[in-house]
Amino acid sequence: MKKLALLALAMFIGIATFAQSQEKEIVEIYYFHRTDRCATCNAIEESLIKTIEKNYKKDVEKGRLIFKSINFETETGSDLVKKYEIESPTLLIIYNNKGEKKLTDLTEEAFEFARNNPSKFKKILTSKINDCFR
Repeated sequence: MKKLALLALAMFIGIATFAQSQEKEIVEIYYFHRTDRCATCNAIEESLIKTIEKNYKKDVEKGRLIFKSINFETETGSDLVKKYEIESPTLLIIYNNKGEKKLTDLTEEAFEFARNNPSKFKKILTSKINDCFR
């Protein structure tokens, strides 16, 4: 009887934890890059890291913002590479609000501004992240 009660309690806790994770407001930022990276690719990641560290450190610590840099050439089998059908360098911001996801592709802006006008890229990036948290 004790085992059954413990099993029921464990299942309840697992279901409650899953439900809570679905209710969280989370921003996921994924930068997919190649193995061989050009100066612009490096500038994109550098700007991402600096912007996140400067403006969103507490959100990262609370689990509200997740950033991952992923080599899509070596991680071809990863769930994220498959899910988003990544075949070239890509910058995605995914806003997950209670299980409902909204995807923003910032690849074009990243390649246009990260190297030649990093302040403009950081401004665009910050604006898109802030839009998620409103």
